Amino acid sequence: MSGRLSRRSFLQQGTIAVTGLGALWLAACAPAAPATGGQSGAAPAAAPGAPVPALLRSGSGEEDFFKKALDLFKQKHPEVEVSPIFAPGGQDYNTKLDLMIASGDPPAIYAPFSDRGYRYYAAKGLSQSIDDLATRDNLDLKDFHPDGIKGCHWQGKLMALPLDLWPHLIFINKTLFKDAGVPLPPTDWTDKSWTTDKYLETAKALTKATGDTVTQYGSNQYSSGWPAGWAFGGDWWPQDTYETGIIAKFTGDTDEKTLGAVQWVADMILKDKVSPTPAQTQQLQTGVPSLFMSGKIAMYMGNIGSLSNFADIKQFEWGTAAIPFPPDGSDRHQHVWIDFWSMIKGVKNLEGAWQLLKFMVSSDAQKIYPCEYGPQSSLLSLGSYWVDLQRKKLSNLSDDEFKVMTEAPKYEQIDPENWTVNMSVVNSEALQPALDRVWLGQGSAKDIITEAAGDIRKAIDKSKGS
Repeated sequence: MSGRLSRRSFLQQGTIAVTGLGALWLAACAPAAPATGGQSGAAPAAAPGAPVPALLRSGSGEEDFFKKALDLFKQKHPEVEVSPIFAPGGQDYNTKLDLMIASGDPPAIYAPFSDRGYRYYAAKGLSQSIDDLATRDNLDLKDFHPDGIKGCHWQGKLMALPLDLWPHLIFINKTLFKDAGVPLPPTDWTDKSWTTDKYLETAKALTKATGDTVTQYGSNQYSSGWPAGWAFGGDWWPQDTYETGIIAKFTGDTDEKTLGAVQWVADMILKDKVSPTPAQTQQLQTGVPSLFMSGKIAMYMGNIGSLSNFADIKQFEWGTAAIPFPPDGSDRHQHVWIDFWSMIKGVKNLEGAWQLLKFMVSSDAQKIYPCEYGPQSSLLSLGSYWVDLQRKKLSNLSDDEFKVMTEAPKYEQIDPENWTVNMSVVNSEALQPALDRVWLGQGSAKDIITEAAGDIRKAIDKSKGS
C-alpha cells in the first residue's frame, strides 16, 4: 500500500532488524538517565538551549501537516529550537528510534508510526514519566478519549498523551451496489441483521468474473494480519492482556471463534473468491494510492486514514457502512488505532521537549494533525470540528454516513500493538508468518495456527519480560 491509507501502510512484516535490537540492547544496558525530578511546580532540569529532536513519519503524506504544526509551535515558542527528523514508517522508524536512544540523543517526541508502542520501551525502563510536568501545568486530561488516556499509563505513571483515533469501518462503492441491484449495508452500528454471514452473501452478489478471471470483487481482504482473528468476536490473548499491558498467554489455537474467523477470511480469498489474493491486490492497486480507489472493490474494510485520498474519488459514488456483527450476533471485537506522543529518558532539553509534546496534543496542533490529515483527534472537544472540516471535503456523505465514522470508536477496542509490551515482537516473529501461510492456502487456519502455537508461545516467553 502507499499514500495515506493507514498508519500501518509502511509496516514491514518479518523479524525485527538486528541493528535496531542491538542498539536498543545497548541503550537498555546503559545507566538510566535521571527521571523527571522535583515536586509539582518545580522546573525540570534541562539544557535550555539544546535542540529538541522530533522523530516523525515520512512517506505517508503526513510531512506537510507535521511541518505546518511545527511552524505554529515556533511562533508560540521561539525559545525552543525543534529539529524534525523524518523516517519511513514501520521497521525503519523503529530502527531509527532505537539508534537515537543508543546514541544518547533520544527524540523529544515520537509516536507508534510502526507496530511498536511506548510500553515496549517503558518495560525496559527507557520511557520518560510526564506526571509531574502534567500536574505542574494543570494539563486537562479529561478532554482526551478515555481509552486513550487509560492506555497512556504504565505502572501507575503517565508516560504518554493521546494523539489521534483511527477507527475502522466498511467503505462501499455505491455505484457497484446500484449497478448490481444490491441493497446498501446498514449505517446503524446496532443493526444485528448485518452479520459476517450477510457480509459474505453481499460480497458474492457483487463479485463478477469473465471465465476464470474475476473482474470485480465484492470485498477486499477483510484483514491481512492479526485483526482477522477478531472478526467473530474472539481474541488471540486473554482479556486481562489489555489491563496488564503484557501478552503472557496465547489462546488463539483453542479459541474456536478466532480460528473460525481466520478461516472465514481465507475462504473469501481461496474458496469463495470474493476477495483478491495478495498478488491480485497489488495488481489492482497499480496506479492508485488505495485498492478501493481502483473501482473494482465493492466493500472495503479500512480506516479513516484513507479519507484524504477518498476525497479525490470522482469515477464512482462511495459511502460508509458499519462493520458486521459476528455470525452468532454476539458483540463485535474490532480495533481502533489510538496513537500517542511519548518521549524517552535522557532528552537534552527536557523542558523544551515537554513544551513540544504538550503543544502537539493541544487543540491548535490537533486541528492540523491529525484533523486536516484525516484521522480524528484524541480530544473530545474537537469531535464536531473534525466533522465540520471533513464535510467540506466529503460533501458526498450523508449525515448517517458521517455518523458511522464518529460512532465507530464506541464499538472498538484499543489494539494490542500500541498498548502492550510485546505484541510487535510476538506478531512479527511468529503469528504473522503463520497467517501468511493461511492466506496462501498452505493449510487450514486450525492446522497452521496449531502448528505455529509452540513458536508463538516461545516468542511470548522470550519477550514478555523484556
